[in-house]
Amino acid sequence: MVWYVSYGSNLLAERFHTYLTGSDATSPFGAHPPAPSAVLPTEERWLWLDHALYFAGVSQRWTGSAAFVSHERGSGESVAHAYLIDRSQFTHLVAVENAVEAVEQVSPESVSIGSYAVLDIDRGGEAFRGKYDAMLRLPDIDDVPAVTFTSSTMRERGGPAEMYLETIRRGLESSPFDLDVDVYLADAIARSSTISMPWNGHTARRV
Repeated sequence: MVWYVSYGSNLLAERFHTYLTGSDATSPFGAHPPAPSAVLPTEERWLWLDHALYFAGVSQRWTGSAAFVSHERGSGESVAHAYLIDRSQFTHLVAVENAVEAVEQVSPESVSIGSYAVLDIDRGGEAFRGKYDAMLRLPDIDDVPAVTFTSSTMRERGGPAEMYLETIRRGLESSPFDLDVDVYLADAIARSSTISMPWNGHTARRV
């Protein structure tokens, strides 16, 4: 098993579940192929990440910028929703998040806690593929590996589309934290115009 830790639209469980069960084009979250196992997460946790949330690049699905977190610990705090899933679901998730049909099996244990690795994603010459190509290993949860995904490079700065922002807002509002959601999101949007590379001194390796 592995904990997949989300901080963007997948904060909303309803949205994350479409990665496992599949969804068609009529879904507000777009069409997704089902995972090898459609079983929903066996456990969920809400937590704070010691990594700053920001928006950058352009999302094909949402049209505006997508959410990412900094590689650097201590750069800011981000709300996160962790889902306990099996390894086949995890590998499927990596492929779908990067808009490719499949990826080689990815092992969270190949990355030390607090570091990240750049995944070998075949982009096929299309820039929208592989935007979540950095696997960031987080502290284990109950002795089970926990990871999230972000970008290995600084993408063009921008703002999120309202539909995307509303999905994140719904996720945040379902958290157990006493949080001013509007202020939290406004801070992330403001941070997006100032965050820059390099984020830390780690040398990322390719897996």
